[in-house]
Amino acid sequence: MLKKNELKNLIYIQENEQCNEQTIKGLFRSIVEPILENPVECLVMLRLEEKSKKDFDSILKRLAFCSAKVYDFSDDMISEKFENVLKEKIWEKTEFIYVLSQRYGAVLIFDYEDAQSNNFASFYTMYNSKNLEEAFDIINSNSNADLSEYEAKWHPDRRENEHLNSSIRKLVANLNDKNQEILISEMEKEQISKQDGASKKLELMSAKASYAAHEMKNLLSICNLYSDIISKYSEKIKYETPEVEKSVKNAHSCICKSLQMGVSTLMDFRAMNNPEIKNYSLQEIIKNSVNLAKVYSSENVQIEIEKGNDVKILADENKFSAVLINLIKNAIESIEKEGLIKISTEDCGENVKIKISNNGKPIPENIQKLIFNDGFTTKKEGNGLGLKICQKSMEEQYGKLQLLKSDEKSTVFELTVLKG
Repeated sequence: MLKKNELKNLIYIQENEQCNEQTIKGLFRSIVEPILENPVECLVMLRLEEKSKKDFDSILKRLAFCSAKVYDFSDDMISEKFENVLKEKIWEKTEFIYVLSQRYGAVLIFDYEDAQSNNFASFYTMYNSKNLEEAFDIINSNSNADLSEYEAKWHPDRRENEHLNSSIRKLVANLNDKNQEILISEMEKEQISKQDGASKKLELMSAKASYAAHEMKNLLSICNLYSDIISKYSEKIKYETPEVEKSVKNAHSCICKSLQMGVSTLMDFRAMNNPEIKNYSLQEIIKNSVNLAKVYSSENVQIEIEKGNDVKILADENKFSAVLINLIKNAIESIEKEGLIKISTEDCGENVKIKISNNGKPIPENIQKLIFNDGFTTKKEGNGLGLKICQKSMEEQYGKLQLLKSDEKSTVFELTVLKG
């Protein structure tokens, strides 16, 4: 039976922003090159996949002729000059470099397969800290040779050096941003040939999307900070009436929820994430979604939630809410003067059906079959992605989105979702 890959736990706990390939290469070199430039007696433990072996070929050759004792944990031996001590193949595609000497200790653990985007890696790094022991113990536990004598001889620093490592990780994040900017700039400068133009454009768009999402997430973090400040100050304010206080608190709640959904959407923008399916109260999600969608509405549009038994559904809260808000927004935009939007639910055993209807302008019969197609839109400023993304999102949550009808009386969309 395969053991759990505990190296990934370290990556998850540190919660670093994922880095591009160029940054990972720079980190790897920064850990190894000090012992190559100033040879000292030391321990090196490493594990590399085939691509990384080629990328670091020159460094590996230099390692073979330095004073370091090198232990190889790769699934396939790197070199006959390194002793391969891997006990069990339990680390999947996770790679690492660990260096320990009398006055220097550092580790880099990285995983390209676990990342959300191509040529990006999740990673964990630590320098001159007693926390190096965690990585050492995990690596040593999967070694055919007991390497604990090295830890006893050159034990990691007795302090955590938290500020030092935090500073290094900030530096890495900034370096990664600069590398990404340079990558995008170089890709834009490169002339796109007719033969591979489409793939190059797709690669460029992917890189730009990832970088833009990162920058926008930073801006959302600032909004979140000011939202917290508003919340603290609002607790000290004396409101004129209970209604005003309720309105302010409801507005702040909507801002917080929008920020949360915005961050979640940006993460999806960087890469197609697997949805986090959990049990949620359907009525609570509908209520919150309506409150958020009211920003698109006017006094002439009423939104009515039909009362029914509250049921638990299996869904990704943010993604399901985003679908509901999109459908309500579309319904609002279809109402030219005055109108009514109704939201009703029906318990169908294993599934729950949610109908969103409106008495606004109908969808022409000749285009009703086209509304879920990529790029199709009737809006002057639209991109034709809304309903297609909503439909795909529901499918990812094991649900369904369809148009039931659209005529002069009403337009009805139906969501089907698993019952919790």
